[in-house]
Amino acid sequence: MKLSRIYYSCIAAFACVCAVSIDGQAMPGPDAETGTFRLHKFAQAIGEEKYTIDRSATEVSVTSAFEFTDRGTKVALTSKLKTSPALVPISFSAIGDTARGFTIDAAAEVSGDKIRGRMEKDTKETPRPAKYLFLAGYSPTVMQMMLMRYWEAAGRPGKLQTFPAGELMIEDRGADTFGGKGKQTKLERFSISGLIWGRETLWMREGQLAALVSIDAEFDHFEAIAPEYEPSLGDFLRIAGADGMAALVEISKPFRSAPSEGVTALSGATLVDGTGAATVPDSVILVRGGKLAAAGPRAKVAIPKGAKVIELQGKTIVPGLWDMHAHFEQVEWGPIYLAAGVTTVRDVGNEFEFITAVRDAVQAGRGVGPRLLLAGIVDGTGPISLSVQSVDTPEQGRQWVRK
Repeated sequence: MKLSRIYYSCIAAFACVCAVSIDGQAMPGPDAETGTFRLHKFAQAIGEEKYTIDRSATEVSVTSAFEFTDRGTKVALTSKLKTSPALVPISFSAIGDTARGFTIDAAAEVSGDKIRGRMEKDTKETPRPAKYLFLAGYSPTVMQMMLMRYWEAAGRPGKLQTFPAGELMIEDRGADTFGGKGKQTKLERFSISGLIWGRETLWMREGQLAALVSIDAEFDHFEAIAPEYEPSLGDFLRIAGADGMAALVEISKPFRSAPSEGVTALSGATLVDGTGAATVPDSVILVRGGKLAAAGPRAKVAIPKGAKVIELQGKTIVPGLWDMHAHFEQVEWGPIYLAAGVTTVRDVGNEFEFITAVRDAVQAGRGVGPRLLLAGIVDGTGPISLSVQSVDTPEQGRQWVRK
């Protein structure tokens, strides 16, 4: 898949009028690009980001006002980015809040053959790489749009160093069609790894960011969407969940094996069976076709001839653990839970389309993760509510419990 190259040739060929100042306020030039992203938390609209991209013969200037209200707390972030006409970064700053209780004061600038990056009071100089970008985290959204434009113009590098800190990778994940039969739009889907903990999913069309599915600084679900695509929010969430699980399957292929039709014997470990009975030293557990066939003391469980034997003396085997209160908000939790011995997770609040796509992928063998038992997150209407759906009447409550 390729992003439109028309946009980039326009940047190089276009010499636009610079922004002017009226009463001390920077105003966009007559040919400036302006836009808005609608900001969401748990699939509920909580604010907006407004941005301006001004171009002159010598530079591109990007400014953003990112603001939302989360449970009565105002979160506001102001960011600026300057680049060359070819989108090579010159300077960057982000000052304000990224979530409730999370502030940021970050900057980066080119200084000769070095880049000076700053996070709060910590300043560091680094040799200037051939390809790089300035941004700090999931917000503001316009910086991610500029990231995608730069990545495309730079020839889609496999890795991209970011400043003040970090390194990310961008992967083309195909395309999706959104909208009704009357008007359908095809968007290119990408994943970004390394900008946040885990993966983000975003969609682009001709250099414009249509939607971003991410997490905020509280590790809660966060989405930014161009207004015209807001009716498709549920579809973006569903696809992001399914695609994230598919990516985990791809990554894990070298380590996966299908259940053997023969018998595997786990031999010699101490067995805790979870019933409250005494532990069983020097146990034997037989596994056939991916399921437990027998378990008990070696004296009572015979190992069939031809079985694959795994010796586990000095180890302890316990039943799969359950996490009874989880917020499974990223696909990366799946392999982490399994590595920790957790095989069932009770998720107590999530976005419906995302978490059902993740659960169904695990059940169908298209994902990596534990069994998921699901609940939505609902709340009454109010200034400090947090929910994927407002529930104010008994009937609404019954509807969402059923869903």
